[in-house]
Order: sequence, then C-alpha cells, then structure tokens
Amino acid sequence: MHEHAIDISTEVFHLLQRRAPGFVAWSDEKPGPTQKILLEDDVYIEFIDRAIANRQTLDQVVREACTRTRGEAFSTQGGHTKRIKKSH
Repeated sequence: MHEHAIDISTEVFHLLQRRAPGFVAWSDEKPGPTQKILLEDDVYIEFIDRAIANRQTLDQVVREACTRTRGEAFSTQGGHTKRIKKSH
C-alpha cells in the first residue's frame, strides 16, 4: 500500500496528537506553521474526497476526524484502524 504526505497546520497536528496519541509522536514535530503527515491510500482518498465534497480544507477534514470517537476516527469500512504517521 502506498502512502501520501499532506501538510496540516501545527495546531491541527497538536489536536491529532492529543486525540490519537498512537498515530503521531511528539518527537516528530518540526518547527514551523505546518507539519507533514503520511496517510495510507484509503485514508488519503477519504480525506481528499471529503474536502472536495464539503468544500473544506484538509485541516478542517482532519479536525473533524479528530472530534469523532477514537473507535471511529481513521477507520475504514472493514473496521481496521488506519495509522497516520509523521512524515520524515
């Protein structure tokens, strides 16, 4: 499976760390207004589709996903949770 890098604001990156600490490590944060994270194909496609359909930014889509319950966030139809990793 392929991975795709996206840029999100540092603010949303911190929210992602608080809501899904197993997905992003604090040590991976870089100085600056944005952070890169890696998404698996299906999560990336879902985020892009949501952004286009709802006329939202990727920040808004990730923030929305973070506000769901932990069991729902970043999962696919098969129920397998997808890991979001910090890009290096």
